[in-house]
Amino acid sequence: MAIYKRYKGRRLKRSDAEWDKGTWWIEFSLQGQYVHQTVPGARTQAQAERAKNQVREAIYERRYDPGKKLFSEFVDETFLPWSKANKRSYREDEQRSVTLKDIFGEKHLRDIKPMMIETFKRERLATPTKHDKEDRPRPRTPASVNRDLACLSKILSMAFDNELIDSNPMRRVRLLKESPSRERFITAEEEKKLFAQLTGRRDHIRSVVTIALNTGMRRGEILGLQWEHVNFLARTIFIARSKTGRTRTIPMNDIVFKELMMLKQDAGPLEFVFSNSRTGVNIDSIKTGWRHACEDAGLVNLRFHDARHTFATRLRANGVHEWDITDLLGHTSVRMTSLYTHQTPANLCHAVNTLGRSKPAKVVRFKRRSVSGSSNPSATADGTDLMTRRSRTSQIAPSSRHRDVEQLSVNNREDVSVRTLAS
Repeated sequence: MAIYKRYKGRRLKRSDAEWDKGTWWIEFSLQGQYVHQTVPGARTQAQAERAKNQVREAIYERRYDPGKKLFSEFVDETFLPWSKANKRSYREDEQRSVTLKDIFGEKHLRDIKPMMIETFKRERLATPTKHDKEDRPRPRTPASVNRDLACLSKILSMAFDNELIDSNPMRRVRLLKESPSRERFITAEEEKKLFAQLTGRRDHIRSVVTIALNTGMRRGEILGLQWEHVNFLARTIFIARSKTGRTRTIPMNDIVFKELMMLKQDAGPLEFVFSNSRTGVNIDSIKTGWRHACEDAGLVNLRFHDARHTFATRLRANGVHEWDITDLLGHTSVRMTSLYTHQTPANLCHAVNTLGRSKPAKVVRFKRRSVSGSSNPSATADGTDLMTRRSRTSQIAPSSRHRDVEQLSVNNREDVSVRTLAS
């Protein structure tokens, strides 16, 4: 019998640096049953020991059958405890698990086949969302179905790792083709219309939107911002907890500095910048107030997260390098940042108009001495005149032409005629 920790496929010792990152495993044989499985919910060796005793008791009472474990049991006993211990987005896993258990809950893990998953994929896509209404249609998207399939794949992958199934049936199921990435940002005119609606009872949303447009912070980062992370002396905002788990520091421009200074004057001893007790700000009120403000302003298909796209797009239009935008947004790769920076019509028109601004090439003639007593002032060292050489060099690659002219200048130490190229 063995109880041990494993991390990335390697068995750990207590002296290893990754000890706290490892997951407890149990391994033993009893009455012809070989048990080798993880105990993701266990935080201590004593908890892993209790899990092992439960399995042993099930074997004694002939209740233990790894090949006949129900899908719902495995989700509740193994997957969800692991998700809560390892993922910040475990609440999403909990919500998606409810849907998956409604379909596969009473089936044994070994009975789930690829065609069952294909049927679920097709029917799930046809099921409307709870927000799908006649006046505001919100049909289920392929991306949403793919997130459900990804959750299902992780569950079955863990079942495979625990030797409860022979293979992951999701490997034979293709994901749905998702629509292109969203390209929506707020124009200057739309911004004026939007802020005209963020007054009165929506004034608290105005501050949130202002900070979002000028910092690129996520909604959760803004609502979770604490005063201890706002440095007015250095004019920076420290993001202690982000979606990617990385910290970052965002400089404040004049707009954000003035906005936070006004909020600080009325803040008092409150811990959060946007405190519920003072402003009533919470995620639900932001969603509702934002939607009503957009409707009153006549803005269609605009989400709060589009303010983050707007921040990145405006920076790129002003010539800021994508690496700097990546750092400000807190992305892990420039590729992700490229999905946030969109070309504006004005920039595209400017790019096309540059084609008509190129000037034709010009020939600049310099005074030069005649070679070996030649009476032709344009004669070169090899006896040919300048016009003849120009016609020859016109067929040479630019790099070769430049080398030819430079070599003549070195050999004869005299001025030559050169062709200036249009940039």
